[in-house]
Formats: sequence, structure tokens, C-alpha cells
Amino acid sequence: MPRFQEKRELSINKLVEVALRLFASKGYEATSIRNIAGEAGMSLGLLYNYFKSKDELLEEIFRRSVEDIHASFVQSPEVGGSGIEQHIRQTVKLLKEKKDFWKLLHGIRIQSEVVRQLMAEMQEQTAYIEDRIRQNLIVAGIPFPDLEAKLLFASIDGMASHFLLYDNYPIDDVASLLIMKYKK
Repeated sequence: MPRFQEKRELSINKLVEVALRLFASKGYEATSIRNIAGEAGMSLGLLYNYFKSKDELLEEIFRRSVEDIHASFVQSPEVGGSGIEQHIRQTVKLLKEKKDFWKLLHGIRIQSEVVRQLMAEMQEQTAYIEDRIRQNLIVAGIPFPDLEAKLLFASIDGMASHFLLYDNYPIDDVASLLIMKYKK
């Protein structure tokens, strides 16, 4: 990779990292593009060479995060009896590894039109994950797998919200209890 391209990628990565941290800690609306440039140690003009707006920067954060999350679930084992446990454990792992992204997502879910558009784009990923859950429930012999998949998905979402909202939330214990509910 040419040096110019490498430097450009490093700058973009730095902006994404700083913006994610600021959005998660201060809030999307409260973070200005000037705050992001300052924290990243670059001029406002240079930032605008990479991103036309704060919304475009948010879209890049979502794009990268959704790709990571989707790849994580696609790489998980195929559908089977332990698929539910694997899904729950993978979710907990992602929550811990990408806590700033999840804080950002939960903090702005209903605030911004840009976010509503991004959430609509995430529907395909969500549908894929929910279908994997449903298939695992069928394999596990759980009655009403369509409804149970929605209930499990909502339980995981609630667990995630509490983990992000409350310090010292016992996410591992809650996940273990949820797994026990679905073990034969």
C-alpha cells in the first residue's frame, strides 16, 4: 500500500475511533465535529477531507460495527443443539469488546433520522440472527420456535441494555441463567 494511502487509512481509523468514544461518552447530539477533530489532533478542514458531515462519520461507525458483528455471527458454529448457548455467549463477548458502539447505539436509537435509516439497514442482519436463533430452537425441540426466538432476542436485547446502563451488572450470570432456560 502506498504511504499516502496508509496515512489516509490511519487518519480515518483515528477519526472513527475518536468519534465513537466521544459519541458514546458525551452523546451524539452533544458532540461537535470540531470536538472530534480536536480530540483526533487534526484540523477541521482535514477532517472534512475524509467525512462530509458528522452523520457520514456516524454511518461509517455503524457500517464497520455491523460488519464486525455480522462476521462474528456468521463465523459461529452451524445450527445445532448448542447454538443458543453459543449465540448468547457470542453476544456477551461482543458487548464487552465493543461496549462504546453499543452505548452509542442504545443512546441514540430513537433520536436521529440518520440512526432510524441505519437501523432500517440493520434489519437484514437482525433478521439473519433471529432466524439462526429460531433454527436452534427448532433443533433443541423448543415449542413455538418463532415466538420463542422473538422472546429470546428481546431478552438478549434487555440484558445488553442493562449491561450498558448499570455498572457492575452481572451479565455473565444473567447470560448463564438464560442459557440454562434453553438447555434440555
